[in-house]
Amino acid sequence: ALALLNEKVDIQENKLLHYIIYTSPVVLSWLLLHTTFTIRYAHFYHDHNELNTGSSIGGIEFPGKSKPDYLDFAYFSFVIGMTFQVSDVVITSKTVRRFALMHSLISFLFNTIIVALTISAISNLK
Repeated sequence: ALALLNEKVDIQENKLLHYIIYTSPVVLSWLLLHTTFTIRYAHFYHDHNELNTGSSIGGIEFPGKSKPDYLDFAYFSFVIGMTFQVSDVVITSKTVRRFALMHSLISFLFNTIIVALTISAISNLK
């Protein structure tokens, strides 16, 4: 749909619209990536049988005494996605630690590509 819209718009006159059309899927895919990891971390936390821990807390320890909700898992996922590390949340399972490593590496690659494409787009704005 975006490509069809782009064909109807004169690119020379609407460069800003052109960049919005082509950058919005990148932003949405970045959000989808970390939202998917959010759901997976929540799944790890609540499905202790998958981690073979024998406890009801599955591999992630959040600060405070209240039970984590999905915003806590989103916080955990997006922090890894933006900084490639965990902050105040402790990973207590080898499985979750390996999954967080994979998440960090995918995020690093994704963010590197985004920066490279942004620099390329800015240099072509002339």
